[in-house]
Amino acid sequence: MPTLREIRFRSSPHVDLKQLAELPEEQRRPFQELERDPDFYGLFVPKPPLTMNLQAVPRQTAELFRSLTAASLLDDRWLGDGDVVDLVLDGILEIESGDGFVSGAAAFPLVCPLADPPALRDAAARLSRDALLHAQDLEENDPQALSMALYYYNRMPLTPFWKTRFAGSDAILAHLGADRGPLRALLDRSWNGPRQNPAWLSWSPRISMPHGADDVTYKLYVSPRPERIRDAFEIVVRVLSDFPETPFKIGADAAGLLRPDKLVAYFTTRALLDEAAALLRRELAGCDAHGVPFSSGLDDDGLLSWGVDPPDNERALQWLGRESWRLWVAKRLGAALSIAKATPGAAVEPWHFAIERARRHGIDVESWTPSARLWSGE
Repeated sequence: MPTLREIRFRSSPHVDLKQLAELPEEQRRPFQELERDPDFYGLFVPKPPLTMNLQAVPRQTAELFRSLTAASLLDDRWLGDGDVVDLVLDGILEIESGDGFVSGAAAFPLVCPLADPPALRDAAARLSRDALLHAQDLEENDPQALSMALYYYNRMPLTPFWKTRFAGSDAILAHLGADRGPLRALLDRSWNGPRQNPAWLSWSPRISMPHGADDVTYKLYVSPRPERIRDAFEIVVRVLSDFPETPFKIGADAAGLLRPDKLVAYFTTRALLDEAAALLRRELAGCDAHGVPFSSGLDDDGLLSWGVDPPDNERALQWLGRESWRLWVAKRLGAALSIAKATPGAAVEPWHFAIERARRHGIDVESWTPSARLWSGE
């Protein structure tokens, strides 16, 4: 197999490099704050049949793309850091192969070693694989739609029964016993709340630690089936009362309690999360699990798992808000699935390509957690 130094690259004919001033107002507006970055040049904009999200382009990448209108070899200046490989996998650059040029999943074996699929070591890992296979089988090829299919995977149907039982936040609080008696007293002693937004009922600690933009948040998912939520919630509150700086939230309506990540607690360190999870694992033994895809399992059944939200300074665009870990992962997997599903003659199945693309993003695809370098600034 030839090395990258022996392969000719070219800019994809299915991608335009545009500066903001060249775009329509509705496309330009969301990216205008990037103009304050001196390294920002413009956007990669796909042309059919390529489907991908608009991508911000630094000046060095723009220089490379413009230089490859005619196919040519690349020197170590461009090949040294691996960014060129990512541009090929994203369909922005193409490489010469046989009688033509390829990119995306068709180019994968030419630019990357193909690792074995991650082991299905617990229920959370199996659900993650099932979600990818489900999205692969959809006729849909839009990256945003695929991302949402992954993110929403394993939600239970919103039937009339559940709509009646969990008709609103008051009905949920009454079902949980959180509006009265000893449980209400315990909640009031350690937390402020419940505070409601359209999706969540949340409790914030009466004593809280400051959280900086560079800090990550460790999330503990407690995922019982909805018919077991009352017992599980009471146990979670009792356990978390020994961790008084821990905020938590629960779905505020029927749809919220039918999602797998229905009950979430937030910790400032992994050590605190592990300590609370060990207590919950014992106290919740035998509770029927629902299971959260793209989280890291803490038991075999999917009842407890964890993730790490990106730090606030990872947002390129402030209007996007702070993104959850699972959504961050789902967006990258959805974009990769979209590329692979649209690639004729792909050398690897779309779900496997998405996993390998996630690995290159710095995601540990064995545990669906961030690698040590992901948010380290390296």
